[in-house]
Amino acid sequence: MKLRSHLLVLTLAVLLPVSVFGVATTLWVADRERAAFERGAIERTQALLTAVDTELGGHLTSLQGLATSYPLQNGDLEAFRRQAERLLPMHANWHAIALLRPSGEPVLTVTRGDSAGRRPAIASAEVERTLSERTPGVSNLSVNGGRRTFSVTVPVDVAGELSVLGAVVDARSILDLLTPQPLQRDWVAAVLDRGGNVVARTSGGETFPGETITRDLRQALQSSGEGWINHRAEDGEETYTPYSRSARSGWTVAMAIPAADVEAITDHTMLLLAVWLLFALMIAVMLAAGFSRRIAEPIVELAEAAKALGRGTRVAPPAGAPVREVRDVSRALIASAHAVGEREDKLRAADRAKDEFLAMLGHELRNPLGALTSATQVLNAGRRASKASSEAVTIISRQVEHMTRIVDDLLDVGRASSGKIRLKLAPLDLGHAIAEAARTLERTSKFEDLDVQVDTSPVWIRGDGARIEQIAANLLENAAKYTPAGGTIRVSVRRDGLDAVFEVVDDGIGIAAELLPRVFDLFVQGQTSMDRSVGGLGIGLTLVKRLAELHLGTVIAESGGADKGARFLLRFPAIEAPAPAAGSPHGAVKAHELRKVLLVEDNEDARHALLTMLRHHGFRTFAAADGLEGISVAAEVQPDAAVIDIGLPQYDGFEVARQLRAGLGGEQMLLVALTGYGSREVRRKATDAGFDEFLVKPVSPTDLADLIQSRLEPVVLTG
Repeated sequence: MKLRSHLLVLTLAVLLPVSVFGVATTLWVADRERAAFERGAIERTQALLTAVDTELGGHLTSLQGLATSYPLQNGDLEAFRRQAERLLPMHANWHAIALLRPSGEPVLTVTRGDSAGRRPAIASAEVERTLSERTPGVSNLSVNGGRRTFSVTVPVDVAGELSVLGAVVDARSILDLLTPQPLQRDWVAAVLDRGGNVVARTSGGETFPGETITRDLRQALQSSGEGWINHRAEDGEETYTPYSRSARSGWTVAMAIPAADVEAITDHTMLLLAVWLLFALMIAVMLAAGFSRRIAEPIVELAEAAKALGRGTRVAPPAGAPVREVRDVSRALIASAHAVGEREDKLRAADRAKDEFLAMLGHELRNPLGALTSATQVLNAGRRASKASSEAVTIISRQVEHMTRIVDDLLDVGRASSGKIRLKLAPLDLGHAIAEAARTLERTSKFEDLDVQVDTSPVWIRGDGARIEQIAANLLENAAKYTPAGGTIRVSVRRDGLDAVFEVVDDGIGIAAELLPRVFDLFVQGQTSMDRSVGGLGIGLTLVKRLAELHLGTVIAESGGADKGARFLLRFPAIEAPAPAAGSPHGAVKAHELRKVLLVEDNEDARHALLTMLRHHGFRTFAAADGLEGISVAAEVQPDAAVIDIGLPQYDGFEVARQLRAGLGGEQMLLVALTGYGSREVRRKATDAGFDEFLVKPVSPTDLADLIQSRLEPVVLTG
């Protein structure tokens, strides 16, 4: 057999395993790409479902706020009717609000003017479900006189009788969510209710009464709440449909994707495979026709290198290859492997740096806040403080508390993503709270070239002071953003009948007419100016609206247009001013003269403030600035309790606790961990090290003293 034949056989023998590897790899890549396409499509439905849930959740939140109103709780239906009549115009998609008895009989119904003749009603099935499950819910689509609506309902206790409060909502509100979605040309997105009725879809405008889903999709929905099916649509076209069902409302978002769009992924990959195999065969024939046996050796080595790269192994290129292209391909494979490895190393390093940064951020923010908290309590403990000093201490305490809440919200990602905000409601003078917030903001640079006029009257509400301050700050900072230098911002608080009214008016650039209906939507921003460096993410006004609704309030925005300023008006249910609380005398400090407390803290300010307050509570105090010094001082003075920071130089707090427990007389010593790291893992390590208590900074020195006092046995002094 000639050399050419031998070379051809040898080349084909080398090409065959490489081709098999290439086919397997190509099919694997095709499957991965198709799976990625499927995940992406399902994630798109989940994103649309989130928008639908947010819209439905907004309706339920408003309705729940109305359900907890004082008139309804007290059985004052006439006052409740007036409140519902005020709320209804603020929801453009609501046709009616109805209160129904368990029998379904309406107690009262408030309808919009254009709906009075159509008698919008709450679905009876939804009334029965709400009463039986005692949970809020959303009904199926209802068609009445050509109008397509659905109902949102919540259970409510009226004078001891379980009733249902509901609102009739126009289904066009769901269509308005789908219309702006960026979908490919032939893709169709649809929203389905629990019964499989099409509430809205992106193709063909509004749907028609009675339109439902295919049998295949209905069967898929019965078996799982999320998935991907291949079926034929009503027009006979083969379609792939990803779908996701909401666990809250039972509604589903589905998309119809032409099969050609999905299969084009595999077709493109297989075409590349065919081209690659044809090219490889041509190279084999050319090598057999024009080169000697030695050409095959670097090719075999190159095939082995490709397999190694597929396994993630970094290899050297074949040595002595006579063809420059073979050398170039081998070097390119090695360079690609190195580049992929470097990117993976950088990604792993970035992930570690992110985790370390978040942990350190919590620690570094909580340390100064802990020192500030302790310092303000030291100032409060003084008996001869002037009035100005007392006011300064009050301001510092309030701002430290506010900063602490911001830090907690920043670090508690889980709570932020869940969308749950818990209010601490108490009687609150809205006028005083707004005035204080305005005075605080006036001192900042954002307001130095603006005329801020504040006119407030005492008006009491049930509110969360920090959240009311957050509302005021967002509205005032929003006004400052869009008001040129020399402009005026007017802030007022007054009582109007049963409402407490908070108003912010500016003479800035105003709000465009097309933007005004969406000004409270998420990520919506007005025109910004270069000279004032306006930033932000467009969430401030959205947060104002949500917080106002949680306080059973409402907010509206008005503007005459460009350069005509803006007006924001909030209304909250007003209450009567509470009776002044009787002053409580300061209790005498109990004696702890024989109790010794060791504080091991590397932050000098925090250490000094905590020591001062512990002495004020009657303890004998000792201090150390690092772990090694803390062990030495503990061995010398044998304290009754040791408060130890976790993040210490020399030995960390865990090691200090272990050594104290091991053999330095610390078996009976009370050990308290003090740290800015509040994770579950840090708590577990503190317990394993021998700590009795675990406190997260910033900690109140008074609470720390009370904790030590409660854990130590009282000392009996004998004379």
